[in-house]
Amino acid sequence: MVTADGINSGSVSINSETIETIIGVSTRFKGSVQTHKVIRIDGTYDGTIESDSTVIISETGRFTGTLSCRDLQLDGSADGTVSCTELIRIADIGSFTGELTTKNIIMTEGSLLDGTVVMKSLR
Repeated sequence: MVTADGINSGSVSINSETIETIIGVSTRFKGSVQTHKVIRIDGTYDGTIESDSTVIISETGRFTGTLSCRDLQLDGSADGTVSCTELIRIADIGSFTGELTTKNIIMTEGSLLDGTVVMKSLR
């Protein structure tokens, strides 16, 4: 958990899952990450993510690249190729541009999607 003074004091839990990795609001990351835990992007991420869990792109988060995960919560923006084995949720403030493959999708009124969507089981 990040304290008020910005010091990382461990992990944060969300829906009984632990957020192990947080890309902070003022952070720009370029590269790749492989994880079995939840990752949250509050800053800018350019690259590849492979996760067996949930990826959260917050309202301030910006993702560009290739993303493979179980679930994606999109409150910010994503541009690229995304594969979700279970579900993508795009909030009313979220936007996606690119190629999306998922088993299930939930789009809130006001959300934006510009690209192709293939709905199928990826398992």
